[in-house]
Amino acid sequence: VKIKDVFDKKLSFGLSYYFYWGTIKGDDLPNRYFIKPCVGFNFRSEYYPTSFLGIGLGAGYQQRGTGVRNPDSYGGSFAHPWVKPNPVETDSTYAQKLRINTFEVPLTLLLRTPNEVIKGVRLSAAAGVTWIHNFRTNDIWMDVVGGFHNERFVTSQYLSDDLGLQLSLGGDINAGHANVFQLHFVYTRGTKNIYAAGQGDGRQMTFGLRTAILF
Repeated sequence: VKIKDVFDKKLSFGLSYYFYWGTIKGDDLPNRYFIKPCVGFNFRSEYYPTSFLGIGLGAGYQQRGTGVRNPDSYGGSFAHPWVKPNPVETDSTYAQKLRINTFEVPLTLLLRTPNEVIKGVRLSAAAGVTWIHNFRTNDIWMDVVGGFHNERFVTSQYLSDDLGLQLSLGGDINAGHANVFQLHFVYTRGTKNIYAAGQGDGRQMTFGLRTAILF
């Protein structure tokens, strides 16, 4: 059967690219954190049995984590350029990052307007869960000013499997009457304590943009 409109396709496959900002949120945290960039990608499929209601499934790599804000005990390079900072005690450049590398499988309920809001564009949204498997966590210090670089693997100190709640909102764009290009704002928050070694109580959180091309 010939498809007259790309939005009439019931089953689509494609690739997604994620550009997120991530951090850890909670009331009992071992450090002060700041948001850091987190990138990722996955293989994605969508099935629409009706014009407005569907199911989405994906699988791929996602980086999560946070930046660690440390005390500035020497005043910074511009205040005291002749003093070489001790990298264990100072961080004037927001140099310490916690990088959580995960494999993720999001499963979401999809909603899409049955008609175009403007020519070639339909609004779409998704809500669901994503299984988050932490396969490697790196504690990285990259101090360009101080010249100190260090990396430690701290995977055992953090939760290996989490279940995240995920919401997204954006648009589905008719790309040449053959493909659908998606641009969504996505928010994800973990439901379990990220710390495995009793350091505190926090939930990993990411927010940002997802772009996807579906065939």
